[in-house]
Amino acid sequence: MKQPMPDTCALVACTVCVEAVHRLEHEKVHGEGTFKCMATTPYKLLIECLRDRIWIPRKGANVGAVLAKIQQMGGVAITGAPTPTLPLHSWKEHRWDDSDGGLSPERAAALLDSHGPCVGVLWVCPWYFEFDAGIDDVLVYRGCGRSEVDRRESWDLYRSEGVGSHAVVCFAYRFCGGQMHVLVRDNHSAVANGPQRWIDVEELDTLYTLSV
Repeated sequence: MKQPMPDTCALVACTVCVEAVHRLEHEKVHGEGTFKCMATTPYKLLIECLRDRIWIPRKGANVGAVLAKIQQMGGVAITGAPTPTLPLHSWKEHRWDDSDGGLSPERAAALLDSHGPCVGVLWVCPWYFEFDAGIDDVLVYRGCGRSEVDRRESWDLYRSEGVGSHAVVCFAYRFCGGQMHVLVRDNHSAVANGPQRWIDVEELDTLYTLSV
């Protein structure tokens, strides 16, 4: 699903992830290909988030606030079903510095296994958009530095070229030579179905697990 407007990645990632989790849970019981619902482009969610100042033009939105708004609205709008929405029961935020031990490659893998797909948030630089797993399955995005100083510098250098916090759907992973890579579905091109990109797990600032 492509962003309906610039800087709506959080709205699209949350919408797509709610649908994906519903699809997975349904097809576990009824078989592959039996889930016929499709989430619609989140225009109504965008209007509600704009009204409540959850989404701000040229700044975007916080994923947690968007998920809370989806809950408040009764779920994600869909087509192909007798009910108009797919509900979101609950969600949880996971960070590297959580008091319970936080994220680690092993923890991220366990969350994707037990609760995936998930919404992930990472810091992107202009070269992030050159990565496409459909073209080259080996290339892995490793960011432009993970410290606050590095990010301030990247913002100063590239603010007009797409640098900043970005939300995606995380749905698969692999371990290669002691490193963990997460496969994400992005929201920049409907034609490219995302596209999908491999990122180093340590580029993820936050992972959100959803329960439907």
